[in-house]
Amino acid sequence: MAPSKTGRRVAALLMAVAPGCAGVRAADGPPPMTIVPAPSGPAGLATADPPALRYGVLYADAAGRSHVQYCDLTNFTFKSYAPPAPPQYVGTPPGDVAAIAYAVLPVGYVGPWHSAPGPQWVITLSGRWSVEATDGTVLEQGPGEVQFNADAGSTPQGPDGRAGHLTRQVGAAPTVQLIVSSKKPLPGQASGTGPCEPAPK
Repeated sequence: MAPSKTGRRVAALLMAVAPGCAGVRAADGPPPMTIVPAPSGPAGLATADPPALRYGVLYADAAGRSHVQYCDLTNFTFKSYAPPAPPQYVGTPPGDVAAIAYAVLPVGYVGPWHSAPGPQWVITLSGRWSVEATDGTVLEQGPGEVQFNADAGSTPQGPDGRAGHLTRQVGAAPTVQLIVSSKKPLPGQASGTGPCEPAPK
């Protein structure tokens, strides 16, 4: 089955942050999405052959607490993305695209405690920024790094009622982001709020 138009758009966006890799691997069709927990470490290309794209995850657990961790996308196939161009590694994230937007966090920006409006990929184009989860963990990212926000299930925690995450711009330059929002899951589908569970297929 050929990828959808929106799937191709997201794949192209993700290829921009996952540089080309050396080596040739045969593929008879797109493999199923594979998402595995990864050790802590900066997001980006974790392995080259076969490639694994490391990304940060902000999620809410069953008790409504938010956490961060790293996961790897490993469902790449080696093929021509736009024949007759030579083959390259191409992967398509799960979920259907609902919207694509740009965001600029001005220097000194602080977004008080809130949850993401829905499941979304955030790709940092320039500058740096961070999110703090209700468990106190801070995930900071910079250019070329990818984050998946799925903390919509976070509920108020502690005496100050923290929920979701706190966003901060970091450094002396504004932060430029590309945000790819996924369609929200339907009742009965996966919530998209677990660790290494980006969005339902």
